[in-house]
Amino acid sequence: MDAIQKIIEEIDNKASQEREQYQKQETAAIESWYETEVEKINETHIQQLGKQSRDLEQKYKQQQSRQQMEIRQESLVEKQGYLDRLFEEAYEKMAGWEQEAIRSFARENLRTLPITGKGTLMPGGVNAVSTLTESFVAEMDQALPYSLVLGKPLTGTGEGFVVDVDGIQFNFLYRDLLKELRSETGSEMTRKLFG
Repeated sequence: MDAIQKIIEEIDNKASQEREQYQKQETAAIESWYETEVEKINETHIQQLGKQSRDLEQKYKQQQSRQQMEIRQESLVEKQGYLDRLFEEAYEKMAGWEQEAIRSFARENLRTLPITGKGTLMPGGVNAVSTLTESFVAEMDQALPYSLVLGKPLTGTGEGFVVDVDGIQFNFLYRDLLKELRSETGSEMTRKLFG
Protein backbone atom coordinates (compact mmCIF):
# COMPACT_ATOMS: atom_id res chain seq x y z
CA MET A 1 0.00 0.00 0.00
CA ASP A 2 2.89 2.20 0.52
CA ALA A 3 3.74 2.01 -3.14
CA ILE A 4 0.22 3.10 -4.12
CA GLN A 5 0.34 5.86 -1.58
CA LYS A 6 3.67 6.98 -3.02
CA ILE A 7 2.36 6.91 -6.57
CA ILE A 8 -0.65 8.98 -5.49
CA GLU A 9 1.60 11.47 -3.72
CA GLU A 10 3.86 11.73 -6.79
CA ILE A 11 0.88 12.22 -9.07
CA ASP A 12 -0.52 14.77 -6.61
CA ASN A 13 2.87 16.60 -6.42
CA LYS A 14 3.23 16.53 -10.18
CA ALA A 15 -0.33 17.84 -10.61
CA SER A 16 0.32 20.49 -7.99
CA GLN A 17 3.51 21.59 -9.78
CA GLU A 18 1.73 21.63 -13.13
CA ARG A 19 -1.13 23.68 -11.62
CA GLU A 20 1.39 26.14 -10.13
CA GLN A 21 3.29 26.37 -13.41
CA TYR A 22 0.03 26.73 -15.38
CA GLN A 23 -1.18 29.35 -12.90
CA LYS A 24 2.12 31.28 -13.20
CA GLN A 25 1.97 31.13 -17.01
CA GLU A 26 -1.66 32.24 -17.10
CA THR A 27 -1.04 34.97 -14.52
CA ALA A 28 1.96 36.20 -16.54
CA ALA A 29 -0.09 36.12 -19.77
CA ILE A 30 -2.95 38.01 -18.09
CA GLU A 31 -0.56 40.55 -16.59
CA SER A 32 1.17 40.99 -19.96
CA TRP A 33 -2.21 41.41 -21.72
CA TYR A 34 -3.33 43.84 -18.97
CA GLU A 35 -0.16 45.92 -19.28
CA THR A 36 -0.50 46.00 -23.10
CA GLU A 37 -4.14 47.11 -22.83
CA VAL A 38 -3.32 49.77 -20.22
CA GLU A 39 -0.50 51.00 -22.48
CA LYS A 40 -2.89 51.15 -25.48
CA ILE A 41 -5.50 52.99 -23.41
CA ASN A 42 -2.89 55.44 -22.12
CA GLU A 43 -1.57 56.00 -25.64
CA THR A 44 -5.09 56.60 -26.95
CA HIS A 45 -5.78 58.92 -24.03
CA ILE A 46 -2.55 60.86 -24.66
CA GLN A 47 -3.43 61.16 -28.37
CA GLN A 48 -6.93 62.38 -27.51
CA LEU A 49 -5.54 64.87 -25.01
CA GLY A 50 -3.05 66.09 -27.64
CA LYS A 51 -5.82 66.45 -30.22
CA GLN A 52 -8.08 68.24 -27.73
CA SER A 53 -5.19 70.48 -26.73
CA ARG A 54 -4.45 71.32 -30.39
CA ASP A 55 -8.16 71.93 -31.04
CA LEU A 56 -8.40 74.20 -28.00
CA GLU A 57 -5.25 76.05 -29.03
CA GLN A 58 -6.61 76.53 -32.55
CA LYS A 59 -9.95 77.76 -31.20
CA TYR A 60 -8.11 80.11 -28.85
CA LYS A 61 -6.01 81.50 -31.70
CA GLN A 62 -9.11 81.93 -33.88
CA GLN A 63 -10.98 83.69 -31.08
CA GLN A 64 -7.95 85.86 -30.29
CA SER A 65 -7.60 86.74 -33.98
CA ARG A 66 -11.33 87.51 -34.20
CA GLN A 67 -11.16 89.74 -31.14
CA GLN A 68 -8.11 91.57 -32.49
CA MET A 69 -9.96 92.08 -35.79
CA GLU A 70 -13.01 93.43 -33.92
CA ILE A 71 -10.81 95.78 -31.88
CA ARG A 72 -9.10 97.02 -35.05
CA GLN A 73 -12.48 97.47 -36.71
CA GLU A 74 -13.87 99.39 -33.73
CA SER A 75 -10.73 101.50 -33.63
CA LEU A 76 -11.02 102.20 -37.35
CA VAL A 77 -14.68 103.20 -36.95
CA GLU A 78 -13.72 105.56 -34.11
CA LYS A 79 -10.88 107.04 -36.16
CA GLN A 80 -13.18 107.48 -39.16
CA GLY A 81 -15.76 109.14 -36.90
CA TYR A 82 -13.09 111.46 -35.55
CA LEU A 83 -11.97 112.35 -39.09
CA ASP A 84 -15.62 112.91 -40.08
CA ARG A 85 -16.00 115.37 -37.20
CA LEU A 86 -12.68 117.01 -38.04
CA PHE A 87 -13.66 117.57 -41.67
CA GLU A 88 -17.15 118.72 -40.67
CA GLU A 89 -15.58 121.28 -38.31
CA ALA A 90 -13.28 122.39 -41.15
CA TYR A 91 -16.31 122.84 -43.40
CA GLU A 92 -18.14 124.82 -40.71
CA LYS A 93 -15.09 127.11 -40.34
CA MET A 94 -14.85 127.59 -44.10
CA ALA A 95 -18.61 128.16 -44.39
CA GLY A 96 -18.32 130.83 -41.69
CA TRP A 97 -15.47 132.72 -43.37
CA GLU A 98 -15.79 136.46 -43.46
CA GLN A 99 -15.98 138.40 -46.71
CA GLU A 100 -12.23 139.00 -47.08
CA ALA A 101 -11.34 135.33 -46.45
CA ILE A 102 -13.88 134.22 -49.09
CA ARG A 103 -12.54 136.74 -51.61
CA SER A 104 -8.93 135.82 -50.88
CA PHE A 105 -9.72 132.12 -51.39
CA ALA A 106 -11.53 132.92 -54.65
CA ARG A 107 -8.69 135.17 -55.91
CA GLU A 108 -6.02 132.51 -55.28
CA ASN A 109 -7.99 129.76 -56.98
CA LEU A 110 -9.24 131.85 -59.91
CA ARG A 111 -5.63 132.78 -60.74
CA THR A 112 -4.60 129.13 -61.00
CA LEU A 113 -7.31 128.04 -63.47
CA PRO A 114 -6.09 127.02 -66.94
CA ILE A 115 -8.77 129.02 -68.76
CA THR A 116 -8.16 130.84 -72.03
CA GLY A 117 -11.71 131.87 -72.97
CA LYS A 118 -14.59 132.95 -70.79
CA GLY A 119 -15.50 131.61 -67.35
CA THR A 120 -18.71 131.98 -65.43
CA LEU A 121 -18.45 132.19 -61.64
CA MET A 122 -21.47 130.70 -59.86
CA PRO A 123 -21.43 131.23 -56.08
CA GLY A 124 -23.10 128.75 -53.74
CA GLY A 125 -24.30 129.31 -50.19
CA VAL A 126 -25.42 132.51 -48.46
CA ASN A 127 -21.94 133.84 -47.61
CA ALA A 128 -20.45 133.21 -51.04
CA VAL A 129 -23.47 134.70 -52.84
CA SER A 130 -23.31 137.87 -50.74
CA THR A 131 -19.51 138.14 -51.11
CA LEU A 132 -18.76 137.07 -54.69
CA THR A 133 -20.74 139.92 -56.22
CA GLU A 134 -20.79 141.67 -59.58
CA SER A 135 -18.18 144.19 -58.37
CA PHE A 136 -15.81 141.41 -57.19
CA VAL A 137 -16.18 139.58 -60.52
CA ALA A 138 -15.52 142.84 -62.43
CA GLU A 139 -12.37 143.40 -60.35
CA MET A 140 -11.19 139.83 -61.03
CA ASP A 141 -12.04 140.12 -64.73
CA GLN A 142 -9.48 142.94 -64.94
CA ALA A 143 -6.78 140.95 -63.08
CA LEU A 144 -7.17 137.56 -64.79
CA PRO A 145 -5.79 136.43 -68.17
CA TYR A 146 -9.29 135.23 -69.10
CA SER A 147 -12.75 136.76 -69.09
CA LEU A 148 -14.92 136.20 -66.01
CA VAL A 149 -18.63 136.90 -65.60
CA LEU A 150 -21.03 136.32 -62.70
CA GLY A 151 -23.56 133.54 -63.22
CA LYS A 152 -26.67 132.46 -61.35
CA PRO A 153 -26.19 131.39 -57.73
CA LEU A 154 -26.17 127.64 -57.08
CA THR A 155 -28.81 126.18 -54.79
CA GLY A 156 -28.51 123.25 -52.40
CA THR A 157 -24.74 122.97 -52.79
CA GLY A 158 -23.43 124.50 -49.60
CA GLU A 159 -20.79 127.23 -49.45
CA GLY A 160 -18.20 127.87 -52.16
CA PHE A 161 -18.32 128.47 -55.89
CA VAL A 162 -18.05 126.80 -59.28
CA VAL A 163 -16.45 128.21 -62.42
CA ASP A 164 -18.09 127.01 -65.63
CA VAL A 165 -16.22 127.13 -68.93
CA ASP A 166 -18.39 125.87 -71.81
CA GLY A 167 -19.87 123.06 -69.66
CA ILE A 168 -16.59 122.12 -67.96
CA GLN A 169 -16.87 122.98 -64.29
CA PHE A 170 -14.11 123.75 -61.83
CA ASN A 171 -15.56 122.93 -58.43
CA PHE A 172 -14.56 125.06 -55.43
CA LEU A 173 -17.48 124.10 -53.19
CA TYR A 174 -15.93 123.75 -49.75
CA ARG A 175 -17.52 120.41 -48.85
CA ASP A 176 -16.42 118.86 -52.17
CA LEU A 177 -12.89 120.20 -51.76
CA LEU A 178 -12.71 118.72 -48.27
CA LYS A 179 -14.02 115.36 -49.51
CA GLU A 180 -11.34 115.32 -52.20
CA LEU A 181 -8.68 116.27 -49.67
CA ARG A 182 -9.85 113.51 -47.36
CA SER A 183 -9.78 110.87 -50.08
CA GLU A 184 -6.27 111.95 -51.09
CA THR A 185 -4.75 112.36 -47.64
CA GLY A 186 -7.09 110.44 -45.31
CA SER A 187 -4.66 107.53 -44.77
CA GLU A 188 -1.74 109.87 -44.16
CA MET A 189 -3.80 111.99 -41.77
CA THR A 190 -4.92 108.89 -39.88
CA ARG A 191 -1.30 107.79 -39.56
CA LYS A 192 -0.18 111.21 -38.32
CA LEU A 193 -3.07 111.61 -35.89
CA PHE A 194 -3.17 108.10 -34.48
CA GLY A 195 0.37 106.80 -35.03
